[in-house]
Amino acid sequence: MRTIHCLYMFLGGLLLGSLVACNSQAPDAATAESDTFAANNVVLDAYTSSKGLTTVGQPSGLRYVINQSANPAAKQAVLGDEIEISYVQYVIKTNPGTLAVRDSLIDTTFATRSAFVPFFDRALIPGLQEGLLLLREGSRATLLLPARLAFGAQGSVNGTIPPNTPIRIDATLKRSRSETQQINEYIARNKLTVTDSTTSGLRLIKLKSNPTGDSIRNSATLDLRFNGGMLRSATAIDSTAGNVTRPYTVGQPATSRILTTAGFRLGLTRLRVGERATLIFPSSLGYTSQGLIQNGTFLIPPNAPLRIEVEVVSAR
Repeated sequence: MRTIHCLYMFLGGLLLGSLVACNSQAPDAATAESDTFAANNVVLDAYTSSKGLTTVGQPSGLRYVINQSANPAAKQAVLGDEIEISYVQYVIKTNPGTLAVRDSLIDTTFATRSAFVPFFDRALIPGLQEGLLLLREGSRATLLLPARLAFGAQGSVNGTIPPNTPIRIDATLKRSRSETQQINEYIARNKLTVTDSTTSGLRLIKLKSNPTGDSIRNSATLDLRFNGGMLRSATAIDSTAGNVTRPYTVGQPATSRILTTAGFRLGLTRLRVGERATLIFPSSLGYTSQGLIQNGTFLIPPNAPLRIEVEVVSAR
C-alpha cells in the first residue's frame, strides 16, 4: 500500500485540481492493486494497438511516446523548479459488454494556455511527475498511466475519473525555472529596480526612502503595513488592510506567517523608519523545501520564492 499527500496548489487563485495528487492511504490490499494493474495493462495494450501508438514502457508501469523532441541541450524538468506546462487529459475505458477500448476527453483547461506548477516530489500524480521528468523544454509527450500511477482505487476528487481507471495525458513542457530564474523574471516582468541585494539572495526594491529616519533597533516595537505572498499569485498570504498597522517587536517571535521568515528579518535591517520597500527572496530565506502546511494543504509550497511589501510606519 502507498500513501500520496493530498496537495492542492493554488496558482494565482487557480485550483489545478484534476492533475494534483489527492489520495489518502489506499484501502485496497496489495493483491487487489496488483489485479487492477494487470487489468489496466490489458486495457492499455488494446488502446495502444487501436491508436497505433509505439510506446516506451517504464518499470513503474508508465508508458510514453515523445511526440515532439526538444533540442538535446534544452533544460530538463527538475524537481524544485517551477514548471510551465500545457496538457489535455483523457480517461481510457472499455465499452460496456465489449472488448473495444475508447478514450474520452475530460480536461482541456490548459490545452492552449499555460499552467505554472511548483514542481516538488509528489505534488502531482506519480505518473505525470515521472513523465515530466523525462522531458526537456519544448518537448511534448503522450503519457499512458495505469490507475496506480494516476488516481488509484479512489478515483479523482472531482469525480471525473472513476476508481481503478487508466488515463492518458498529452503534456508539453514549456519551461522549467529555478528560483533564481523565477525571481529575475518577476523583477523584469514588473519593471522593478533592485536597490540592494545580499549574497543570500535577498533583493530589496526601495519604494519610499527616508534617509533621515531612525535606524531600526533590536527590541524596538514597529508599526508595520505589509502585504506578502508568492511571486505568481495575486493573493496575499498575510497582510494588513488599508491604513491599519500591525505591531512587530524586533527580535521577538512574530504572529504573522510572512514576518517569521528570515527574508523579512534580513530586509528589515536594511530599512529605516518611514521607508517602504518590496523584499523578494528565495525559499532558503522563506519556508525552504518544507513549505508551509495549514489544515493539510500547502499554503506555501516547497521551494517557493516570496515577496513582501513592507512599510515601517513608526517605531517606539
